Amino acid sequence: MKKKFTKEKTINISKTSANIELTISPDLFWFEGHFKSQPLLPGVTQLNWVIYYTQKYFDNSLRLLSIDVIKFQCPVLPKDRLILHLAWYEKIKKLEFSYTIITPNSNKVASTGKLSLCH
Repeated sequence: MKKKFTKEKTINISKTSANIELTISPDLFWFEGHFKSQPLLPGVTQLNWVIYYTQKYFDNSLRLLSIDVIKFQCPVLPKDRLILHLAWYEKIKKLEFSYTIITPNSNKVASTGKLSLCH
């Protein structure tokens, strides 16, 4: 059976920020058809996880209003270890996020974005 999520480890959480370590399982169903020769974690999955963890750690009633900025800079591959950083600005209902790939020699930014959220 294909997994929907991956292994997660909460690093630190506050009212305005969260850092979550994610280990990407190679048998995630998100990899199916994206692509056969080299599976890549789709951008829509990364966005889905941002919303999931935002609701989990900040406010379950938050919904995506708009994507203000999003940049995909480096592909996320099966077995990658990531840090998902969330920064929540409640007064203006804005969220900033980044995914950073953890490697033995250096860390690489996989994607970043700014979202507008609503209730």
